[in-house]
Amino acid sequence: MNISEEIIEKIKEGNDIVDIISESVKLKRVGRNYWGLCPFHSEKTPSFSVTRDKQIFKCFGCGEGGNVITFIMKHRNLEFHEALKFLAERANITLEESPERKRAQDRQDIYYRMHVEAARFFFKNLQNQPEIRQYLYQRGMTDHTIRTFGLGFALNSWDSLLKYLKAMNFREEDIVLCGLATKNEKGKIYDRFRNRVIFPVFDQRGRVIAFGARVMDDSKPKYLNSPETPIFHKGTNLYGLNFALKNSKEKSLIIVEGYMDCISLSQAGIKNVVASLGTALTKIQARLLKRYAEEVYISYDADNAGQMATVRGLDILREEGVSVKVVLIPKGKDPDDFVKSEGKDSFLALLDHALPLVDYKMQKAKEGLNLRSEEGRISYARKVVEILNELDPIEKDVYLQKVSEDTGIAESTLLSLMKGGTEENRPLEIMTMERPVHMESAHVKAERALLKILALGSAYARTRLHREDFVLESHQRIFDTLMAYEGPPDNVWAHVESRCRDLESSKEWTMITEMVEIPDIDVDILIDDFMKTINHYKNLMSQKKLMEDIRELDKKGQTKESLELAMKLIELQKTLGRY
Repeated sequence: MNISEEIIEKIKEGNDIVDIISESVKLKRVGRNYWGLCPFHSEKTPSFSVTRDKQIFKCFGCGEGGNVITFIMKHRNLEFHEALKFLAERANITLEESPERKRAQDRQDIYYRMHVEAARFFFKNLQNQPEIRQYLYQRGMTDHTIRTFGLGFALNSWDSLLKYLKAMNFREEDIVLCGLATKNEKGKIYDRFRNRVIFPVFDQRGRVIAFGARVMDDSKPKYLNSPETPIFHKGTNLYGLNFALKNSKEKSLIIVEGYMDCISLSQAGIKNVVASLGTALTKIQARLLKRYAEEVYISYDADNAGQMATVRGLDILREEGVSVKVVLIPKGKDPDDFVKSEGKDSFLALLDHALPLVDYKMQKAKEGLNLRSEEGRISYARKVVEILNELDPIEKDVYLQKVSEDTGIAESTLLSLMKGGTEENRPLEIMTMERPVHMESAHVKAERALLKILALGSAYARTRLHREDFVLESHQRIFDTLMAYEGPPDNVWAHVESRCRDLESSKEWTMITEMVEIPDIDVDILIDDFMKTINHYKNLMSQKKLMEDIRELDKKGQTKESLELAMKLIELQKTLGRY
């Protein structure tokens, strides 16, 4: 969306950052700033600061920061143009769509229509294949469920879908781009999905954006999914969310692993269920869950892979400030198996007995340990104190007593193992200052300073700096924008902001413009010093990589190669020693 810099400034001026953030975060004024609990990570003490005069926010706990546009992008999981549109509507500002944006939107409309037609094609195939419907009936599905979720079937043919879509005037290159067909090395194009049951994937607005496909025998891969496409990004969607939002009045959501888990629970009458599309839960998915639910139940398979995914998912949900509990499925079953064999009421009973995050982690910490032995109790205590360090003082006291009873280890001893003991209730200003602060890396600060110097018009910076000097990709993008800019010097700030379309670039540009102060000394010397800092970091990373490679070669007995890398490591360490 090519919106003018003037309009972007007008949108920011029409949306005071304190007013916007106050709609979702309870803020309290302390001095010049406003403080509250960060909406982007879990915390008990406010470390999230909003500055009205600079129109920026900064969390000193997790490091997130930016302006009002950045906040809306991250908090509402929106793209840059979507955030602008949201804020423009709020401020009654009209956005004029550029011809380029109009063409891009037209292309997306074609992709959505293509997916709808593909879904209709697959659904019609299923209606004409009684043996495939029988297979689904045997899996416990009803005709109503098949229609509701739009299940279909991909024929055992190389190009049936391809021919169908081409007959509807869709272009071959678009069909391939959307992952509905594949081109081999010889240029031959054929259907991606063949002889599989099809599960259409919808976004929360109910638009078909992708497909999952399952074999009906033991062949591999069991599931084949759409690749990343212009309208489908796997880690940003939740399967079944559109149905859960439409059909459930619950204030909670249950997240499961697979399509069948989601469909079976929904068919059983448990409508507030979504699936993570067969991937490890992402932060964006966690934010989606937080947006639509007050509490999340995680119900992954009982096998080892499912339990590992549960632990990873718990940490991501906790970091995003989601209230979460774990549903314990009996060993050897998944939610699909369980609800079919035991019924809806039994699954709801599992929800009633779901473990809070801390209890689940403590239970996992016990696994494989003999708490009757001293060694087992000590090992358990060491694991648990790491978990308890994440809690607030009241929770710590409750769980300390529980762990002490389980292990026979005195509470005072357990407390001494924990970092910093318990906190006191203190005034907000003091608590804010004593919070663990998110420390920015020296090389990140150096990169920001270099970009600000470049933006201020340093001729030496334009000749001295190169794209590859910067480690962060967002800084590389900002560097490219600054180097390409040829307009008036005073307009560079608004120009770069209008080009920072992704969340990280927008956040970093705000940090550069509002938080970076350049000392009043020789700028050329500063540039060289900042470059030394960045190069030192790169050398440290190279040292780490060399040491890892040497260890791997030693394990394999490749002595000659290991010695060659060791010589490189020695030379690199000499360089580091001179820093």
